[in-house]
Amino acid sequence: MKENKLAEKIINKIKNEGVKPISRWKFVMKDSLFWGAFMASILIGGMAVSIILNTLLNNDWDLYMQLSGGLSKFIVITLPYFWLILLGIFVVIAYLNIQNTKKAYKHSFKVIIGGVILMSFLLGLTFYNLGLASSFDKRFIQKLPSRVHQIADPRLGVWQKPEEGFLVGEIQEFDENNLSIVDFEGNLWEISLTSELKEYLFPILLQSNIKKIRVMGQLNLEQCHNCFCASVIRPLSPQRGMMINQLNKIPKGELQGMMKRKEI
Repeated sequence: MKENKLAEKIINKIKNEGVKPISRWKFVMKDSLFWGAFMASILIGGMAVSIILNTLLNNDWDLYMQLSGGLSKFIVITLPYFWLILLGIFVVIAYLNIQNTKKAYKHSFKVIIGGVILMSFLLGLTFYNLGLASSFDKRFIQKLPSRVHQIADPRLGVWQKPEEGFLVGEIQEFDENNLSIVDFEGNLWEISLTSELKEYLFPILLQSNIKKIRVMGQLNLEQCHNCFCASVIRPLSPQRGMMINQLNKIPKGELQGMMKRKEI
Protein backbone atom coordinates (compact mmCIF):
# COMPACT_ATOMS: atom_id res chain seq x y z
CA MET A 1 0.00 0.00 0.00
CA LYS A 2 2.81 2.39 0.96
CA GLU A 3 4.71 1.54 -2.24
CA ASN A 4 1.66 2.41 -4.35
CA LYS A 5 1.30 5.77 -2.59
CA LEU A 6 4.99 6.53 -3.13
CA ALA A 7 4.76 5.61 -6.80
CA GLU A 8 1.68 7.79 -7.14
CA LYS A 9 3.45 10.74 -5.52
CA ILE A 10 6.41 10.38 -7.89
CA ILE A 11 4.09 10.20 -10.94
CA ASN A 12 2.17 13.29 -9.79
CA LYS A 13 5.43 15.21 -9.20
CA ILE A 14 6.65 14.34 -12.71
CA LYS A 15 3.35 15.52 -14.19
CA ASN A 16 3.13 18.71 -12.11
CA GLU A 17 6.78 19.78 -12.64
CA GLY A 18 6.91 18.68 -16.25
CA VAL A 19 10.01 16.54 -15.68
CA LYS A 20 11.31 15.02 -18.91
CA PRO A 21 13.65 12.04 -19.19
CA ILE A 22 17.24 12.80 -20.22
CA SER A 23 18.60 10.96 -23.22
CA ARG A 24 21.15 8.21 -22.54
CA TRP A 25 23.71 9.82 -24.87
CA LYS A 26 23.72 12.92 -22.65
CA PHE A 27 24.61 10.81 -19.64
CA VAL A 28 27.34 9.08 -21.64
CA MET A 29 28.74 12.39 -22.88
CA LYS A 30 28.71 13.92 -19.39
CA ASP A 31 30.46 10.84 -17.99
CA SER A 32 33.04 10.94 -20.79
CA LEU A 33 33.77 14.61 -20.16
CA PHE A 34 34.42 13.96 -16.49
CA TRP A 35 36.65 11.00 -17.31
CA GLY A 36 38.52 13.11 -19.89
CA ALA A 37 39.09 15.88 -17.34
CA PHE A 38 40.20 13.24 -14.82
CA MET A 39 42.78 11.78 -17.24
CA ALA A 40 44.04 15.28 -18.15
CA SER A 41 44.51 16.02 -14.45
CA ILE A 42 46.46 12.79 -13.98
CA LEU A 43 48.61 13.67 -17.02
CA ILE A 44 49.49 17.12 -15.66
CA GLY A 45 50.00 15.63 -12.21
CA GLY A 46 52.41 13.10 -13.74
CA MET A 47 54.32 15.91 -15.46
CA ALA A 48 54.59 17.73 -12.12
CA VAL A 49 55.85 14.55 -10.43
CA SER A 50 58.50 14.04 -13.14
CA ILE A 51 59.78 17.60 -12.67
CA ILE A 52 59.80 17.16 -8.88
CA LEU A 53 61.86 13.96 -9.28
CA ASN A 54 64.13 15.67 -11.79
CA THR A 55 64.74 18.57 -9.40
CA LEU A 56 65.33 16.44 -6.31
CA LEU A 57 67.44 13.70 -7.91
CA ASN A 58 69.62 16.18 -9.83
CA ASN A 59 69.90 18.74 -7.06
CA ASP A 60 73.41 19.89 -6.10
CA TRP A 61 73.63 17.62 -3.06
CA ASP A 62 77.43 17.57 -3.31
CA LEU A 63 77.48 21.35 -2.85
CA TYR A 64 74.85 21.79 -0.15
CA MET A 65 77.38 23.12 2.40
CA GLN A 66 78.76 25.69 -0.04
CA LEU A 67 75.34 26.76 -1.30
CA SER A 68 73.49 27.02 2.00
CA GLY A 69 75.69 26.12 4.95
CA GLY A 70 73.72 23.03 5.99
CA LEU A 71 71.65 20.13 4.72
CA SER A 72 68.33 21.08 6.35
CA LYS A 73 68.51 24.66 5.06
CA PHE A 74 69.49 23.41 1.60
CA ILE A 75 66.44 21.12 1.49
CA VAL A 76 64.12 23.93 2.59
CA ILE A 77 65.37 26.47 0.03
CA THR A 78 65.55 24.07 -2.92
CA LEU A 79 62.29 22.12 -2.53
CA PRO A 80 60.17 22.55 -5.69
CA TYR A 81 57.20 24.11 -3.86
CA PHE A 82 55.61 25.36 -7.09
CA TRP A 83 55.35 21.83 -8.52
CA LEU A 84 54.28 20.30 -5.21
CA ILE A 85 51.41 22.81 -4.98
CA LEU A 86 50.52 22.23 -8.64
CA LEU A 87 50.46 18.48 -8.02
CA GLY A 88 48.14 18.99 -5.04
CA ILE A 89 45.79 21.17 -7.10
CA PHE A 90 45.48 18.62 -9.90
CA VAL A 91 45.03 15.75 -7.45
CA VAL A 92 42.01 17.65 -6.07
CA ILE A 93 40.74 18.40 -9.61
CA ALA A 94 41.08 14.73 -10.55
CA TYR A 95 39.18 13.73 -7.39
CA LEU A 96 36.34 16.18 -8.08
CA ASN A 97 35.99 14.92 -11.64
CA ILE A 98 35.95 11.25 -10.80
CA GLN A 99 33.36 11.96 -8.08
CA ASN A 100 30.94 12.93 -10.85
CA THR A 101 31.29 9.65 -12.74
CA LYS A 102 29.14 6.53 -12.38
CA LYS A 103 29.84 4.20 -9.46
CA ALA A 104 32.28 6.67 -7.85
CA TYR A 105 30.09 6.55 -4.73
CA LYS A 106 31.29 3.00 -4.14
CA HIS A 107 34.81 4.18 -3.29
CA SER A 108 35.91 6.15 -0.25
CA PHE A 109 37.74 9.48 -0.28
CA LYS A 110 41.01 7.83 0.83
CA VAL A 111 40.86 5.21 -1.91
CA ILE A 112 40.24 7.74 -4.68
CA ILE A 113 42.90 10.22 -3.46
CA GLY A 114 45.40 7.40 -2.91
CA GLY A 115 44.72 6.03 -6.39
CA VAL A 116 45.10 9.46 -8.00
CA ILE A 117 48.43 10.10 -6.23
CA LEU A 118 49.71 6.62 -7.12
CA MET A 119 48.78 7.01 -10.81
CA SER A 120 50.39 10.48 -10.95
CA PHE A 121 53.56 9.13 -9.32
CA LEU A 122 53.83 6.12 -11.65
CA LEU A 123 53.23 8.30 -14.70
CA GLY A 124 55.75 10.87 -13.44
CA LEU A 125 58.33 8.14 -12.82
CA THR A 126 57.79 6.90 -16.39
CA PHE A 127 58.22 10.43 -17.76
CA TYR A 128 61.41 10.86 -15.75
CA ASN A 129 62.93 7.53 -16.87
CA LEU A 130 62.15 8.42 -20.50
CA GLY A 131 63.99 11.73 -20.09
CA LEU A 132 60.82 13.74 -20.65
CA ALA A 133 61.26 15.78 -17.44
CA SER A 134 64.33 17.51 -18.92
CA SER A 135 62.40 18.05 -22.15
CA PHE A 136 59.54 19.71 -20.22
CA ASP A 137 62.10 21.93 -18.51
CA LYS A 138 63.81 23.02 -21.74
CA ARG A 139 60.71 23.48 -23.89
CA PHE A 140 58.38 25.12 -21.41
CA ILE A 141 59.83 26.13 -18.03
CA GLN A 142 63.03 27.79 -19.24
CA LYS A 143 61.00 29.85 -21.71
CA LEU A 144 58.91 31.39 -18.95
CA PRO A 145 59.56 35.00 -17.88
CA SER A 146 62.52 35.18 -15.48
CA ARG A 147 60.41 35.88 -12.39
CA VAL A 148 58.10 32.95 -13.09
CA HIS A 149 61.09 30.76 -13.94
CA GLN A 150 62.68 31.55 -10.56
CA ILE A 151 59.46 30.49 -8.79
CA ALA A 152 59.32 27.24 -10.78
CA ASP A 153 63.04 26.50 -10.27
CA PRO A 154 64.28 27.47 -6.78
CA ARG A 155 67.88 26.64 -7.73
CA LEU A 156 68.11 29.94 -9.61
CA GLY A 157 67.92 31.94 -6.41
CA VAL A 158 70.43 29.64 -4.71
CA TRP A 159 72.97 30.01 -7.51
CA GLN A 160 72.50 33.76 -8.07
CA LYS A 161 75.12 34.75 -5.47
CA PRO A 162 78.19 36.05 -7.34
CA GLU A 163 79.74 37.54 -4.19
CA GLU A 164 79.72 34.03 -2.67
CA GLY A 165 81.13 32.38 -5.78
CA PHE A 166 77.95 31.19 -7.51
CA LEU A 167 76.42 32.44 -10.73
CA VAL A 168 73.69 31.26 -13.12
CA GLY A 169 72.80 32.58 -16.56
CA GLU A 170 72.46 32.09 -20.31
CA ILE A 171 75.49 31.86 -22.59
CA GLN A 172 75.84 34.74 -25.07
CA GLU A 173 79.28 34.08 -26.59
CA PHE A 174 82.17 31.71 -25.94
CA ASP A 175 85.61 30.73 -27.22
CA GLU A 176 88.54 28.61 -26.01
CA ASN A 177 89.40 30.97 -23.15
CA ASN A 178 86.33 32.94 -22.16
CA LEU A 179 82.57 33.08 -22.29
CA SER A 180 79.94 35.68 -21.50
CA ILE A 181 76.57 35.06 -19.88
CA VAL A 182 73.53 37.10 -18.91
CA ASP A 183 72.23 36.24 -15.44
CA PHE A 184 68.55 36.12 -14.49
CA GLU A 185 68.68 39.71 -13.29
CA GLY A 186 69.79 40.90 -16.74
CA ASN A 187 73.47 41.51 -15.88
CA LEU A 188 76.18 40.65 -18.41
CA TRP A 189 79.15 38.71 -17.00
CA GLU A 190 82.54 38.01 -18.54
CA ILE A 191 83.69 34.55 -17.44
CA SER A 192 87.35 33.54 -17.53
CA LEU A 193 88.20 29.82 -17.35
CA THR A 194 90.75 27.82 -15.42
CA SER A 195 93.21 25.73 -17.42
CA GLU A 196 91.35 22.55 -16.44
CA LEU A 197 88.06 23.91 -17.79
CA LYS A 198 89.67 25.08 -21.00
CA GLU A 199 90.71 21.51 -21.83
CA TYR A 200 87.20 20.14 -22.27
CA LEU A 201 84.59 22.91 -21.95
CA PHE A 202 84.96 24.42 -25.43
CA PRO A 203 84.38 21.13 -27.38
CA ILE A 204 81.45 20.26 -25.11
CA LEU A 205 79.77 23.60 -25.75
CA LEU A 206 80.39 23.22 -29.50
CA GLN A 207 78.88 19.72 -29.66
CA SER A 208 75.92 20.28 -27.35
CA ASN A 209 72.98 22.64 -27.19
CA ILE A 210 73.72 23.85 -23.66
CA LYS A 211 72.53 27.43 -23.29
CA LYS A 212 71.93 27.97 -19.57
CA ILE A 213 74.65 27.15 -17.06
CA ARG A 214 75.58 27.31 -13.40
CA VAL A 215 79.04 28.62 -12.60
CA MET A 216 81.16 28.15 -9.48
CA GLY A 217 84.24 30.27 -8.91
CA GLN A 218 84.96 33.76 -7.63
CA LEU A 219 84.60 37.39 -8.54
CA ASN A 220 87.52 38.95 -10.40
CA LEU A 221 87.02 42.62 -9.52
CA GLU A 222 90.61 43.47 -10.43
CA GLN A 223 89.79 42.86 -14.08
CA CYS A 224 86.30 44.45 -14.22
CA HIS A 225 83.16 44.98 -12.15
CA ASN A 226 81.29 42.06 -13.77
CA CYS A 227 84.18 39.66 -14.24
CA PHE A 228 84.08 36.16 -12.83
CA CYS A 229 86.69 33.41 -12.78
CA ALA A 230 85.07 29.99 -13.20
CA SER A 231 86.45 26.75 -11.79
CA VAL A 232 83.28 24.62 -12.25
CA ILE A 233 80.55 24.92 -14.87
CA ARG A 234 77.40 22.82 -14.93
CA PRO A 235 74.35 22.82 -17.23
CA LEU A 236 71.27 24.33 -15.60
CA SER A 237 69.28 21.25 -16.65
CA PRO A 238 70.61 17.68 -16.42
CA GLN A 239 72.23 16.53 -19.66
CA ARG A 240 73.03 13.08 -20.96
CA GLY A 241 76.30 12.00 -22.49
CA MET A 242 79.79 11.10 -21.25
CA MET A 243 81.43 14.33 -22.39
CA ILE A 244 78.74 16.51 -20.83
CA ASN A 245 79.00 14.56 -17.56
CA GLN A 246 82.52 15.94 -17.19
CA LEU A 247 80.93 19.27 -16.35
CA ASN A 248 79.68 17.77 -13.09
CA LYS A 249 83.22 17.05 -11.92
CA ILE A 250 84.64 19.31 -9.25
CA PRO A 251 88.42 19.86 -9.31
CA LYS A 252 90.29 18.62 -6.25
CA GLY A 253 90.58 21.28 -3.61
CA GLU A 254 87.84 23.48 -5.07
CA LEU A 255 85.31 22.61 -2.36
CA GLN A 256 87.82 23.37 0.36
CA GLY A 257 88.66 26.63 -1.36
CA MET A 258 84.98 27.59 -1.52
CA MET A 259 84.52 26.89 2.18
CA LYS A 260 87.55 28.99 3.08
CA ARG A 261 86.25 31.91 1.00
CA LYS A 262 82.87 31.69 2.76
CA GLU A 263 84.51 31.73 6.17
CA ILE A 264 86.54 34.87 5.40
